[in-house]
Amino acid sequence: MIEEGLIVFNSTHDAIKVDNLCLEKGIDASLIPTHPGISLGCGFMMKIEWNKFADFVKFLEAEKIAYKALYYSKKIGIKRETALLYENKN
Repeated sequence: MIEEGLIVFNSTHDAIKVDNLCLEKGIDASLIPTHPGISLGCGFMMKIEWNKFADFVKFLEAEKIAYKALYYSKKIGIKRETALLYENKN
C-alpha cells in the first residue's frame, strides 16, 4: 500500500509553477493528471508521500500558491482510493 497526499490546483499555470518550484528546491513531488474520481481543479495535481504532505502544504502557503483541494490517497496495486481533506470553495 502506498499513502500519498494529493494537491489539486485552480489552474494549469499554478500546477506548472509548483512543479518548477519542486524541481528548483529538490522536493520529491510529481505533477500528474488529476485522478478520474476527482472532479475539481484544472486537470493536473501534485502527489507527494503522505509523511511529507503537511510540510509540503506549509511550503505552498509560504510561497502564496493557492490550491483548490487537498486529498489523502491510498494506492493498492493499480487501484487508488481518495478522500477529500479540504476544498477551497472560493
